[in-house]
Amino acid sequence: MEDRHGKLVELLEKSGAPLYTLLTRLTLHEDVAEELMQELFIKLSNSSQFDKIQNLGAYVRRAAINLAFDWRRSQKRNVLGLDRLNEPASNEKSPLAKLVQKEELKEILNAIGQVNKPAREVFVMRYIQQESYDDIAKQLGKTPHQARALCSRAMNNIRNILGSNNSGLSGKETDNVED
Repeated sequence: MEDRHGKLVELLEKSGAPLYTLLTRLTLHEDVAEELMQELFIKLSNSSQFDKIQNLGAYVRRAAINLAFDWRRSQKRNVLGLDRLNEPASNEKSPLAKLVQKEELKEILNAIGQVNKPAREVFVMRYIQQESYDDIAKQLGKTPHQARALCSRAMNNIRNILGSNNSGLSGKETDNVED
């Protein structure tokens, strides 16, 4: 048990900030990212399979991605009220433009949540974490070509999903999917 606690503390020190950033980008809410981080580490500390995990970093990243998309699915579609807009009036972009951009980002993230898990993981690593195909391939035990192909298929699936939603976003690029 003491060994597990040490591994969790080491994992938190090494990967805590990147995991928090990833969760914040996927949920678009810092408070939700904090809660999901806590949930993730509680699940890890209570897991009976913890000692059998071979690649803890990859496992935790995958678990974080799954938690974020589970949270996104659990949220009901609620209308964004004006009281939730806390943007200063002096920004270069108007509040309306930012709201539209945020809604487009939410649609893209919802579409990513509908893609199968391996393709979703590669897509998130490439476009949200902005990792190279070589790094992705090393982390997943695949070749860079396989990682690129998975990401390409995920991109096509996401475009199809967005196109079928009649959202008008099917031609939008998703290179910059941050808040």
